[in-house]
Amino acid sequence: IFFWFSFHQNGLTLTYFAKDYTDLSGIVINLGFVTIKGAEIFQSINPIFIVLLTPIIMGVFGWLRAKGKEPSTPKKIAIGMLIAASAYIVMAIGSFSLPLKSEVDAMGGLADANRVTPFLLIGTYFILTVAELFISPLGISFVSKVAPPQYQGIMQGGWLGATAIGNQLLFIGAILYESIPIWMTWSVFVVACLLSMSTMLFMLKWLERVAK
Repeated sequence: IFFWFSFHQNGLTLTYFAKDYTDLSGIVINLGFVTIKGAEIFQSINPIFIVLLTPIIMGVFGWLRAKGKEPSTPKKIAIGMLIAASAYIVMAIGSFSLPLKSEVDAMGGLADANRVTPFLLIGTYFILTVAELFISPLGISFVSKVAPPQYQGIMQGGWLGATAIGNQLLFIGAILYESIPIWMTWSVFVVACLLSMSTMLFMLKWLERVAK
């Protein structure tokens, strides 16, 4: 739940950040029949990275498997949560000197010269996509593997339910974004991802044992 609450901020607070704090002056996509510009462009970055990075990440897993060094699925998921935390650490560092959202509104918006480079968000989306590839494709299959046959449907529903609950909690990110320094908002997501990782590590030996 904590992980999905943090990860899916790419459709909420990260988009707000693109609109309020990111220099969008050079971000334009001309498709001929339509020109796309503005913060919404960043919504396409994650799908693009998914397509580009999936064969690479899966190839790395295959290479490690061939050498007998592939991490277990629970370890991959824990690593993915750590990677997600690092994405928000990058955002916190990049946002440290930025004013409060209320101050930005009072100024009528930030001038382009005071906005951050779009590469901050692009890099963050890259890291979050890597984290997603460590977690999302593996989680549901792992649940199916370790659940007793008579409870597989319930356990798979539990995984999807946790994802849904995390999505329902997204509004908390929007509240934080509006009320506290922006770097502190990202720090909350860092803590959420690290809590998820710590929970997974606490259960690691048991999960690896039942998966055998």
